[in-house]
Amino acid sequence: MVTVFSRESSFSSARPGTGTRTGHGGGREPARAPVLEEFLAEATGRAQAVDPGFARLWGEVARLSSGGKQIRPHLVRLAAGSYPAPEPAPVVESVGAAFELLHTALIVHDDVIDQDEQRRHQPTINAAAASRASASGSGPDRARQYGASVGVIAGDLALAGAYRLVARSGLSPERLPRLLDLLDAALFSSAAGELLDVDHTLPGARPGREQILAATCLKTAVYSFETPLQAGGVLGGAPDGDVEVLGRLGRTVGTAYQLVDDLLGVFGDPEATGKSAVSDLREGKRTMLVAAAQCTPAGAELDAILGRHEISSEQALRARDLLEQCGARQEVEDMVAECADEALALLDTAGLPASLEQDLRRIVAGATERIR
Repeated sequence: MVTVFSRESSFSSARPGTGTRTGHGGGREPARAPVLEEFLAEATGRAQAVDPGFARLWGEVARLSSGGKQIRPHLVRLAAGSYPAPEPAPVVESVGAAFELLHTALIVHDDVIDQDEQRRHQPTINAAAASRASASGSGPDRARQYGASVGVIAGDLALAGAYRLVARSGLSPERLPRLLDLLDAALFSSAAGELLDVDHTLPGARPGREQILAATCLKTAVYSFETPLQAGGVLGGAPDGDVEVLGRLGRTVGTAYQLVDDLLGVFGDPEATGKSAVSDLREGKRTMLVAAAQCTPAGAELDAILGRHEISSEQALRARDLLEQCGARQEVEDMVAECADEALALLDTAGLPASLEQDLRRIVAGATERIR
């Protein structure tokens, strides 16, 4: 059984179901919410009055927010619409947009940390800015630093925008603090997971499986699945028990999806994922794949490759072969299946509204379908 990192054990500002406390397959495929488009258009207009370069930066944020499956607002809508006392639709859409803008903020910062140059088949914000700096005559190091600086600013703007969307959504006074707490929980956990992820890349770091699974849960599962589902439940007037179950379910499913992302980051088709299939290995990321391999005879060679300051394409490909040959890939695929089984078992006894349960079962099935 895969034991998903428990919120109660650490990194928590509150507990689910008390009111004081991230598309990925399944269900319908929603388009980007008009409320997010309107918010970004308004921000770009405000920025234009300040400086054209500032407006261009907001345009970059809008560009990056336009891709993906928009799973977070989709989950908010699914949960909110399944209960009898939902907030008005514009309120629900604003909260969903806030979680999606939070996602944009986090991936912008993640791209800076990882020095990624491509996201969703397009240049990352930091890479696009670095290219502009190079074109204006900056040397490679200066251009890279400029790109990172622009990426940090863009991520900060998107992060503040997420809170602004919730604050001005028109939420009822009794629910607004609870939604702000959930948004805070999403950011708080993701920052903790990102820090663990960064710490795990230090020379000589050999994080255990529990540590890596903790980083996996905290970095992505909470803000992409757990808190959006809980937020939808709160918006719909769900009983506290249901909100707690939605959080547990979201964390388990979100963990499965992040494990799949780790698999696709190494074994996926770049044309489908929009990212290089060797970038994670070049960065020396200590994913569950790597942890599984370290317990095999391939572990020493893999450590030698990932411990280098820079990894060539040939070395990254060799690392990928080792992960396949030693059985690490199969082990992580089995973990994904176990997470899906746990989520389905939880749904069997949760007693959630029938329509919501049906949609969530499709989402759980999507976790395993992505690696077939």
